[in-house]
Amino acid sequence: MWVLGRLAFTFFLVFSTGWAVFPGGFGTLHFRESHPGLAGQLARLCWWFVLLVHPLALYRVWSGDVVGYWLAALVAMHVLFFLIFVRDVGTR
Repeated sequence: MWVLGRLAFTFFLVFSTGWAVFPGGFGTLHFRESHPGLAGQLARLCWWFVLLVHPLALYRVWSGDVVGYWLAALVAMHVLFFLIFVRDVGTR
């Protein structure tokens, strides 16, 4: 049963990584264009942090950590990142 939970988490993780890369990347780019300076750099730093946490979560879950903890952390991180920085995800 634990393998099924980890496989479901891996499936979710692949889709959330794609969500962080494409809409998150476009949104961060638009945010940096409209907010140059420190706010734009903070958005870029947070975007990279969101991207780098995905492989860490995958490693930690398959090495024995609790799936629910990492799932809740990733969902919260995505929601906060998209609410704070990513408003416009258009490609123009």
